[in-house]
Amino acid sequence: MKPKSVTIKQKTLLFLFTLLFFFLCKKTDSVLDKESVSPAIQKRPNVLWIVIDSLRGDIIGRYGVTPNLELFQKTGINFQYHLVNAAWTRPSTLVFFTGKYASANPVNFWDYPTTKSEVEAFYRSEKHPLPKLLKDNSFVTYMVGNNPFLTDKFGLGVNVGFDSLYDFSSYNEDTRRITKKTFEVLDEISSQEKPFFLFLNYNDPHKPYTPPPGFTNRIQTKEILDEKKMNYLGEVAFVDEELGKVFEELKTKNLWDNTLVLITADHGEVMHSAHAISPFTGTNTYYGHGQDLFLENIHVPLLIKLPGSTLKQSISSMTRSIDLFPTVLDYCELPIPKSIQGKSLKPLIGNLETTKRTYYGETRFTQGYGEGSEFLLQRSYRFHELGKFWQGSVGSEFYLYSDSKKDPNQENPLRISNITSIKNMKLNPSLEKKIIRFWKQIRSMEPKLPLYHLSIQPESKDTEIQIRVPQGTIRMANVPDGLVLEEKGKLVQIHTKRTEAFEISFEVYPDVSFPEFTVLFSKKQIPKTEIFTGYFGVSMASCSSNCDLLYESGPQRPMIIPKAKVYFWKEGGQKKSYSSKQELGTDALEILKKQGYVQ
Repeated sequence: MKPKSVTIKQKTLLFLFTLLFFFLCKKTDSVLDKESVSPAIQKRPNVLWIVIDSLRGDIIGRYGVTPNLELFQKTGINFQYHLVNAAWTRPSTLVFFTGKYASANPVNFWDYPTTKSEVEAFYRSEKHPLPKLLKDNSFVTYMVGNNPFLTDKFGLGVNVGFDSLYDFSSYNEDTRRITKKTFEVLDEISSQEKPFFLFLNYNDPHKPYTPPPGFTNRIQTKEILDEKKMNYLGEVAFVDEELGKVFEELKTKNLWDNTLVLITADHGEVMHSAHAISPFTGTNTYYGHGQDLFLENIHVPLLIKLPGSTLKQSISSMTRSIDLFPTVLDYCELPIPKSIQGKSLKPLIGNLETTKRTYYGETRFTQGYGEGSEFLLQRSYRFHELGKFWQGSVGSEFYLYSDSKKDPNQENPLRISNITSIKNMKLNPSLEKKIIRFWKQIRSMEPKLPLYHLSIQPESKDTEIQIRVPQGTIRMANVPDGLVLEEKGKLVQIHTKRTEAFEISFEVYPDVSFPEFTVLFSKKQIPKTEIFTGYFGVSMASCSSNCDLLYESGPQRPMIIPKAKVYFWKEGGQKKSYSSKQELGTDALEILKKQGYVQ
């Protein structure tokens, strides 16, 4: 009897084990079916990136018009000192989506038209702007908003790779339409398995300031406001109300918790009379932007809600708009490309930051560098091309130094006419040293200009060299001893009695025209047949037009032909092609008028 009872027990256990195994297998199968999209995709958070055009960094919480933003600020991460690296919409948006400074991509940041050559160059060089990169990593990507610079169909911008783009820049009353379309997009999103990236771009409070009736009544302040600022704040109140609806809709659709929400602006707005006329462009920029890099133009809000987190924090350290691209990738657990010039905010949020971030910015006729509260701004022709904003002459490039701790509104910056003359200003030695260091930082941050080289083997004790450019100016970079220079901007004349070989180097500033030169030995001009050029040492006489590639040597120094009396080469790449002759179409002009860009 005993062996039989053991067998029954074993069979019972075997049956129970088989039943349990079958149940577990079925459960695992159902989970796998559910996650067939990809477990990695489902784990990734959604991303909602909200831009409120022209929202200054000192508005939220001050005037009673931002209750929804204030609630978000108190329940998320507030970056108190966030600066954009460009001061008007198109370059600032491209900084968002490339993680690079404005000058690092081919699209100009001084004129409204984007030329065909610029657009094509952008598509060649920027293979992975943020929307496209996320799309390639199984995100579904949308843009809803008013930003005419995110499409190439008007001749105003470039396509950065959204799956779906709903642009309302051609509508007069766009704000409520944007909210309505956002609700439709959220309906579509909520039925999808993939994570989403939604870029939501409200144009209000960009000028012209036309808030709907009643919104200016919400302003609460003892400050005496003029009509423009009241209407500006009315538009802020209007957008804040619309954002409250969007937040509620995200929560209703259970999308809030697993979404990284980022709220910022593309630039600020000039409201201080000291900056009414830009010292850099001479343009009236009162209740406008894009003509300088003063703090009221570049200090904007940055509020972040992390996915699956209720972290509340206020961070006073400087952050920059180039940091947002890598931050999004970091929280989506995607690798950050090495070409990115920004730095993820994740270490700062996690209290792991070991070094302070510094600022570099660019806008029309202006470059700037900053550390903490101190800034050096330069009037600059560095990135300009011939056109409406610039006719080819290079004038004074002065510098303005300010410390916002001592001069909060940057009303009385220290003016420096020329870096070389700073020693005559009798400044405090530590301040002088700091300004020179800031100036060197500006030079190191900007892309390098091409460098031209002339190698000369004199035949007599009377050598003369003339270098000319039609536009811009010539800047000598390397001049050996024994040479006498006469520099006249577009013309440089060099005389020497040297009989041994020597080399000179120069750049064309800005890089808008190709230099012409003549070399004379004992008043006799060296013909082009005896001038060799480029990496391969081809005779200059072998090309008469469009010869840029002929002169290129790349990063390699050419092997100078021993018999060459004159050898010429270019180091640093081809000049950017830009033409100001392109006229804006009727649609583009109408959009810019509605945006307040064109009066």
